[in-house]
Amino acid sequence: MNTVNDPRVGYSCDDWERHYEEKDLRWDLDEVAPPFVRLWEERKFSPCKAIVPGCGAGHEVMFLAKQGFNVTALDYTHGAIKLIKSAFEENNYSGEVLQQDFFELDCNYNEKFELMLEHTFFCAINPNMRQEYVKTAKRILKPGGYLIGLFYETNEDGGPPFNTRKEDIEKYFSSSFKIESLSKTPHSAKQRLEKEWLAVLKK
Repeated sequence: MNTVNDPRVGYSCDDWERHYEEKDLRWDLDEVAPPFVRLWEERKFSPCKAIVPGCGAGHEVMFLAKQGFNVTALDYTHGAIKLIKSAFEENNYSGEVLQQDFFELDCNYNEKFELMLEHTFFCAINPNMRQEYVKTAKRILKPGGYLIGLFYETNEDGGPPFNTRKEDIEKYFSSSFKIESLSKTPHSAKQRLEKEWLAVLKK
């Protein structure tokens, strides 16, 4: 199968739903990604209105909520949304939970967010959708808003996860965002060391 040219690969709701049904979340760290924690400790971003697309089990969502962010959790699988709602209830946090396709966010979300947090979503979608990803991110962020992401460099063909190199990040984002920082992070979880690019991008 030619994974790059098949628009369904890496972007099938049924495929992802099956992982939740079978409790096969092999990509899940079971914690917020350590580079995000380190970045917040160093830069101390102020709480604002934020969105985490393709949020999965929602560790980053819960981290932001704990820090006082007004956070929107978005995933198009029922399995992920069920986990998020349960986590909100258990921790008595409030936030918006959307079971929806990121690319189909309507105009009510235009320039609504000051922060978008990216973690294992860009690498999960078919590479043919990357330009549309950037377009959507730009549309929903306020002027001066930030996209902060961990981008996964697998150095392998096919996917998901689809390989994301530094050159790919620069290619897709530089025309719409100012790249304030982009570097391999030394703070990744053990299984992802030397594979993650930490990017701070400003609209």
